Amino acid sequence: MSDLNPEAAGAYLRLPRPKSAGWGGKALLVCLLALLMAIPGLFVLGLVHDRANRSGKVVAEVSGMKGGAQQVLGPLIVAPYVVPAARAGEEARHGWYVLSPDTGSATAQVASSTLRRGIFSVPVYEATIDIDAVFPAVPTAPGLPAGATVDWSRARVVLGFSDLRGGKLDPAGVVTGPGGPAQLAFAPASDISLGQPGRATDGDQAVADGSGGFGLMSAPAASLLAGGRFRTRLVFTGAERLSIMPFARSTRVSVTGDWPDPGFDGGFSPTNRQVGDSGFKADWTVPFMARGLAAEGPSDAVSLLELGRKDLGVSFVPVNNPYQFVMRALKYAVMFIGLVFLTFFVFEALSGRRLHAAQYVLIGLAQMVFYLLLLSLSEYVGFDYGFAIAAVATVLLIGLYAGAAFRAARYRVQAIVVFSLVYGLIYLLMRLEDFALLAGSVAAFTGLTAAMWLTRNIDWYGGKSQVVATNSQQPQSMTG
Repeated sequence: MSDLNPEAAGAYLRLPRPKSAGWGGKALLVCLLALLMAIPGLFVLGLVHDRANRSGKVVAEVSGMKGGAQQVLGPLIVAPYVVPAARAGEEARHGWYVLSPDTGSATAQVASSTLRRGIFSVPVYEATIDIDAVFPAVPTAPGLPAGATVDWSRARVVLGFSDLRGGKLDPAGVVTGPGGPAQLAFAPASDISLGQPGRATDGDQAVADGSGGFGLMSAPAASLLAGGRFRTRLVFTGAERLSIMPFARSTRVSVTGDWPDPGFDGGFSPTNRQVGDSGFKADWTVPFMARGLAAEGPSDAVSLLELGRKDLGVSFVPVNNPYQFVMRALKYAVMFIGLVFLTFFVFEALSGRRLHAAQYVLIGLAQMVFYLLLLSLSEYVGFDYGFAIAAVATVLLIGLYAGAAFRAARYRVQAIVVFSLVYGLIYLLMRLEDFALLAGSVAAFTGLTAAMWLTRNIDWYGGKSQVVATNSQQPQSMTG
């Protein structure tokens, strides 16, 4: 045989690898597109805030008709006092002196229901509270500046709740004291000011409840000035929350209701709680030391503000708040979009079929529509069912699109499996308030690790044919 043609031999022995031009640039483009998807995410977040505000306005409007969140103040004895001017030209100071009972108990029975306006629902209730308090004799030397005097002849028993519009029964009190039993009839007391109630704390400052006033009622306290026992019953309606202030030196509170999933809040946790499908029961005990307030003093010391920030509360707000969950998920939206884009990029690298940037944009928009579906469905069918419907629809859409884009059934199946895990993680993050950051970090690390491993052999620079020689020796001439 004659020698092989050198050009033919070179062509025979040099095996070019497929070009991978543009993989590095494509990876950067995919990352940029994932970041740009935060822009429509901001619009979705704005819509969530708008719907949440709308829901809040409806809840406030409906609950206002029922009295709103009610704080209850048990009986106190108040009497006007005057502090004479210390020097000429100054004016005397006037105020209310407040005396707390030695012991007090409040037993509440709560019957709850739900009012609906359009797609929004508001938890409302009717409460019946039996109050029992034991008062000491009024002090002969009240804790006031020298020269101050208290007019005990004008002393009154005061009690009430946040909004008297919710009242269902005119309260009447029964006093058992040294002078024998006595009946007290209460009337609104707009002339008595004990400050504005507080419901929460912001650092060291109490935050007013924003109710614009507190519904005080009063009756003459003459039969209690020597001490005695006082009983009354309050019946009123409210919405979303019920709380009782620790009105006595030592206060005991018991609340029983039929709401299946209450929240306990306020200044103290219940000493005992029982929650079941048929309702709940919770008990509180607040001793004088824990109350942290004087038993008596001017109204700026023993005030509604201080008593209100230590209240014993039960909330009836549903825990499945769709707006809270969707906003929490949107915080991780860029990460989840990045995981989906990363999955498609790995599919590109493994299949050799390229996707256009417009296709990535469509995939990202499909994920944004998921949040819109979740928000709108949750308002009608609840969060869990809304998430299930929106997630299944989105996973099937993106999975089927992956199968069509890469023209292989295996990528369709793989995409559905991977995206089911991704949306399962979204649900987990929505539910895990305290551990959401940990779960999200682990998921991001796991997804990035998998992508790095699957793309470890990609020629990121690309564009250059790699020559693989089958034999390191030059071809020898072959003779016949």
